[in-house]
This record gives sequence, structure tokens and C-alpha cells, in this order.
Amino acid sequence: MLGPDGLAWWWMLGSVGEVGKTTNEAVTARETARKRLLALNADRAARDARIEAAAAKVITTAGKLTAATAAADSARAEARTGYEAALSKIDATCAAAVGKAEPAVAAGLVELTAEKLSPADVAALTDLPVAEVKRLLKSAPAATVAAPVPVATAAGLPVAVDSVRADAAALAG
Repeated sequence: MLGPDGLAWWWMLGSVGEVGKTTNEAVTARETARKRLLALNADRAARDARIEAAAAKVITTAGKLTAATAAADSARAEARTGYEAALSKIDATCAAAVGKAEPAVAAGLVELTAEKLSPADVAALTDLPVAEVKRLLKSAPAATVAAPVPVATAAGLPVAVDSVRADAAALAG
């Protein structure tokens, strides 16, 4: 700005102080921003390092978890195989025992039915379910069916079926 005499006298108005003050504030603000950005970048680097360390820890632990799960699955499979083998052995032993015992039981049931006892009467005498008696009678070979052998009492007469039932009830009771 020029004065009335044409000379620059703007410096006398005090505007120079305002210009310097504004410049200093801008420089200070930029410096503060730069420092904050550096601190933020340092925080980011520290945060990135923490994230990387945590991710590596999770990946390592997940690998151990996968290995432990695979080992447990393998142990379960071995145990299941052993269990199934033991069950098969038990089943075979049971089947062999049943295979030997059932024909003898069936033969005894055939003898009872040869005495004109019904399956229900035989079931009551033997404490077997009626369905089991019928199943065993069906599985009995035809050769085991023998003619009834008459049983004589002291008087020489055949034993009545009712007396057999009475004896069975007395034994059961």
C-alpha cells in the first residue's frame, strides 16, 4: 500500500505483525500435524506388529489343535475297531453257546409237548415266554419228536396233565 506521498508505508500500519503471526501459526500447525502423523504411524506400526504376532500365535495354535483332533480321531478309530472286534468275539461265543444249548432245550420242549401239553402249559412249567417256546418248537428237528413215553403212578395209571400242572405251580410258588 502506498501513502499519499507515493511511498510505501504499509509497514507502519502494523499489518506486518499480522502476516508474521499467521505464518507462524501455519508453520506451528503443520509441525504439530507432522508430529501427530509420525506418532500415528508409530502407533500403526506397533499395532501392525501386535496383529501379526497374534495372527502367528493363532495359526500355530490352530495347527496344534488340528494335530490333536487328528490324533483323537485316530485313537477313536482304533478303539472303535478294538471294540467291534471284541463285540464280534463275544457275539461268536454267544452264538456258539446258544447253538449248542438251543437244540437241547428244543428237545426237552418236544418231550413236554409229546405229553399233550400246550405251549402255554410248557411255558408255565419252564418259565419261558410262550413265543420263545413256540419258536424253539418250530426250530426243533423232526427227528427229536419221539412217541410219548407213558409215565405210570404207583397205582400203574398214567399221570394226569392236571397233576403235572399242580406240581409245576407248587414248584413255581
